[in-house]
Amino acid sequence: MKNPALFVGAIVVAVIALGLGVFYLIPNVYHPLTSGKVPAMDPQPTHAIVFFVLAVLLVIVALVTRPKAASR
Repeated sequence: MKNPALFVGAIVVAVIALGLGVFYLIPNVYHPLTSGKVPAMDPQPTHAIVFFVLAVLLVIVALVTRPKAASR
């Protein structure tokens, strides 16, 4: 299953997930999608970990679906 669209899509979504992981670590910024345990203005380490793991999984998907190089 060497789909170039899936390869590029996985890379794009991995970069977005990585950015969201960093965003949820920044203090004094409103973080949407937070629970009542941690205030929305504090860093959200659980959310950051989830986005970092998602980014790693998407990089693995991109590596598996990487298109083969053109042969001569």
